Parts: sequence; structure tokens; C-alpha cells
Amino acid sequence: MKKTICLVSSILFFSCSSSKIEKRVLNDFINEQFIKDKNIKIIIEESINPILPLEFYEKAYQDRNISLEDSIRIRPESPPPFKWRIDTVEIKKLKEKLKNNTLHYLWKKSDFYNPKFQLVDAKALKSPKNKVYEKYAGSNGLMLSRPIVTSDNKYAFLFYSTVVGGGLGSKIYSAILMENKNGKWITIESYSEFNTSYD
Repeated sequence: MKKTICLVSSILFFSCSSSKIEKRVLNDFINEQFIKDKNIKIIIEESINPILPLEFYEKAYQDRNISLEDSIRIRPESPPPFKWRIDTVEIKKLKEKLKNNTLHYLWKKSDFYNPKFQLVDAKALKSPKNKVYEKYAGSNGLMLSRPIVTSDNKYAFLFYSTVVGGGLGSKIYSAILMENKNGKWITIESYSEFNTSYD
């Protein structure tokens, strides 16, 4: 019985610890990129599939020896030479961890330290003749994935898109790689594929 209680307690502890790290990653990213952007007013309530940034990174790594002039699927946005901080073994582990996590997470106000953005349902935002559509049509917003943190808690991936309310027209899709530097998460690379939809 004591062993069972200890096991459950340790699972809960690591689950809570993991959630705190994810929350820190998410909020450091928003503070770094969007907190001062007065045009961003909403966050789409339903999160993006968290496996997308891992797939972007993996494809960029697989195409690392292809010339930039040639057609490549995904590439880092920084100039070459590119740095590959996470190996394929770790990516495989992270994808394995996520394979049964097919449900989209719904963001809550408590996920954000300074919730200046309004959480909005995507379907309501697309549907004319309702209050949400009328209030936020034309407003800029974000779609975000839950962060995925590496085993050593040194790096984290997330995926985001900027959107325009009403039609949810997309502007940018990017996978982000962040690094924990003295307790603060900093974006160190972005990976992009243009003219692609991931709604």
C-alpha cells in the first residue's frame, strides 16, 4: 500500500512539475514575442497538435544537406551554418511520448501569467451572426500548441500561428525551439514552411 501511495505521489509530482515547466515555456514565449503587440487580442481556445514542431524539426534535419536554392520542405529561419541541438533519438522519444495524446488541449486563463488576451472558440469565430464573431472579426490572434520539453529540461518545442478573426486567415506558421537559459526560456530557432495550412 505504501509503495502504491509513493508511486502515485511521484507521478503526480512529476506531472505537476512538467506542467509548471510547460507553463513557463509558454509564457516566456508570449512575453518575448507578443506581449507588446497591441494587434494581438485573442488566443484560439483549442491548442494545435503538439507533435507538429517535432515533425518540422525532424524534416528540417533530414533536409539539412540540401541546397537552400533547391526545394526543401522545412528550413531554419536563421542563416547557415545551422545548429542541430537535439538528436533524432530524443525526437523519437518525444514523439513516442505524444503518440497517444491525440486530444486537443483547451487553454484556460490560468495557463497564462498575464492573460491580456481573450480566449475564443474557433468555430464561434468563424460563424457570422454570433456575438463572438461580431466582437472579434478582423482582430489578430494566436493559435498555440502545448510546449514539448526535452528529457533534460534544457530545450522546448512549440508551434504557433498568427490568425485574423472572422475567416481565421493564417499569416504565419512556425515551429519554435527554445532554450532554458538561467531559468528563462529564450527562442533560439524557428522552422517554417510557407503557404501551408495546419488548422
